[in-house]
Amino acid sequence: MRCLWIRGIRRLVLVALVLQAMTSHAQPPLDGMLLGLTETALQENFSSLHRMRKPAIAPNGLRGLWVMQDTTLSGLPFETTFYVKDKLVQRIEQLWTSSENPCQHQPDFSRLIAEMASKYGPGLASDDASPNEQTQRATAWEAGAFDVMAHFTQAPGHCTIRVIYKPHVTQDASEL
Repeated sequence: MRCLWIRGIRRLVLVALVLQAMTSHAQPPLDGMLLGLTETALQENFSSLHRMRKPAIAPNGLRGLWVMQDTTLSGLPFETTFYVKDKLVQRIEQLWTSSENPCQHQPDFSRLIAEMASKYGPGLASDDASPNEQTQRATAWEAGAFDVMAHFTQAPGHCTIRVIYKPHVTQDASEL
């Protein structure tokens, strides 16, 4: 009887240790909450993170130094790039590209927009259905300390979805 009791305790301790290990290694969500994170903390939180061989250049002198492949957003595999300045994450871009001809992913973009709207509220949308061969749709949200932008571009032979997180900047009217 005592042996059964000890086995039960061992199993309980083992389950508790496994649960603790699982929760301590949980990755933070890939969104604007990561802005301001140090490069070191970024590396600690994302084991699949790789340093780019050639940095990607973004506005305001930001350099895309870190990338993760196949991060899932709305069921699609995105490449996520972290742009850094002064060793802090200042911009996050997620890019999905399709080479299907014709591109059939407007429903996927609509689903992404619906998911973002459930997190950040209604966004400001624009739609450029110009007569040229390229169509662009975009939606933007102000989510407190950061802004979120989602862009869908459809052209003959390919389409892309890009999601950008960047710090929210409020300008004083006297600075304009």
